[in-house]
Amino acid sequence: MRSKKEVQLLEALEVAAAAQGFDLVDLEFAGSGKSTVLRVYINKDEGLTIDGIAGANAWISEVVERLDPYKGSYTLEVSSPGIDRPLRTWKHFERAVGEEAVITLESAQDSRSDAGGEEKPASDAGGDEKPHTDAGKDKKPRLKYTGLITGVDPDQLLITLEADGIQHQLKFNQIRKAKIKGRLDFESRRDS
Repeated sequence: MRSKKEVQLLEALEVAAAAQGFDLVDLEFAGSGKSTVLRVYINKDEGLTIDGIAGANAWISEVVERLDPYKGSYTLEVSSPGIDRPLRTWKHFERAVGEEAVITLESAQDSRSDAGGEEKPASDAGGDEKPHTDAGKDKKPRLKYTGLITGVDPDQLLITLEADGIQHQLKFNQIRKAKIKGRLDFESRRDS
């Protein structure tokens, strides 16, 4: 859960980022005391450059100094979100369709429950196929799902994730933390 000050800082930085043509991916405070670090992750559709990050550092510093969210000193780090980029906003999830992700819910849910979403075999296309044989085996409450984001439903704010051969519909407001599960493919570089 974010503190009230973190939410205010996040909202102010989102406005400033949009005005500068950036997407504010996320922010986090790490460490404590004299070694506290404020990390601000930004992105741009056309990608980031070192000059772009350096320029963003200036307007991000202005917003942070104006709001002064924490007493004492801290180090500001501005960077790309990296390969395991966080998914925080609805827009982030829309862009992530087709990507593998790790999603943690606010509270553990039975994978067959309404709060955890609907469950149906991944191959279910409404035909006469038999249900997935493993569908009833995992009845333990689940806090974390790892799988392919296969769709988003903006009307119901549902994220559809295929995990363990089963389609799970997870409610957006029940997601505590989510990130892309980055993959590096060194094999394709050898073939070129």
